[in-house]
Amino acid sequence: MAKTTRSRSAERLVDILLELHLNGVINRSALMEKFNITERTVYRDLNALSPIVEHTGNGLYRLIHSAQSPGGQGLHHTLANFLNADSFFPERNAEFWEKLETRVDDNHILILANEAEHTVERDIRRHLSNIEKSIKNCNVCQIVYKGKTRLIHPYKLINKKNIWYLQATENSQLKSFSLSQIRWLDIQKTTFTPDEHVIGLLEKSLDPWVSENTFEVKIFIRDNISHYFLRRDLLPAQELLGEQQDGVTLRCQAAHENQILPLLFYWLPNIQILEPAWLKEKLVKTLESYLAGSTAPVTG
Repeated sequence: MAKTTRSRSAERLVDILLELHLNGVINRSALMEKFNITERTVYRDLNALSPIVEHTGNGLYRLIHSAQSPGGQGLHHTLANFLNADSFFPERNAEFWEKLETRVDDNHILILANEAEHTVERDIRRHLSNIEKSIKNCNVCQIVYKGKTRLIHPYKLINKKNIWYLQATENSQLKSFSLSQIRWLDIQKTTFTPDEHVIGLLEKSLDPWVSENTFEVKIFIRDNISHYFLRRDLLPAQELLGEQQDGVTLRCQAAHENQILPLLFYWLPNIQILEPAWLKEKLVKTLESYLAGSTAPVTG
């Protein structure tokens, strides 16, 4: 099926932006020749980019805010940083960006992340603008979260494993609120003074589970699954304590039992809590409760 006029135009715009960020300037006549289009079509494309592109004379165009920001960082780098592209491509030099379009067309590389929540489109549409505004202006917000009305001081939006969270304080306690669970949000006229300590915590930890009151957990992992934990950190603030013939011992830091227990349940029976005793007891009691319920007789 032939590409639509709209899709061809979108491809040209992307190509123009890439060239602007790589070379700093584009030539109107060169674009006509490259894409085999009329001058009228080129003007239409450049007009679509007018909020960020300006004419400098002699048929040349450049980005209004300059393709090169401090440190040689262009918009493509900014976008990559925004999306945490370091997780996939730690080194992104000029050659990487030059080959990017070809790599996309060839489709030899595929990056798969966690599936987004089903409500993400609705959640972002409903809340993003208001949350950004309230964070920027330090407005207190009133939300209905899990059926309860709360007053919060918003600090940051974070996306972890394709789940959106609003990091905010409630009664001076830092919490993370899942965007999909916020049923209502209203910006109040009152403002708050951001807590520098809270800002420091959020900058230090790129995780929705942030707290200064963390606890240490020591875990033994059997050798048949230990390679999953050795090749990347699956636990918060994971640290290797020792390797034995039958497995490895790890230490991690958790902000809440619900941050660590679901991870441990997933890897049962090949994982064992060594410390603290109360968390081990919690895991055992949760399993006993589940088994008691699952083995109860079914009544008709």
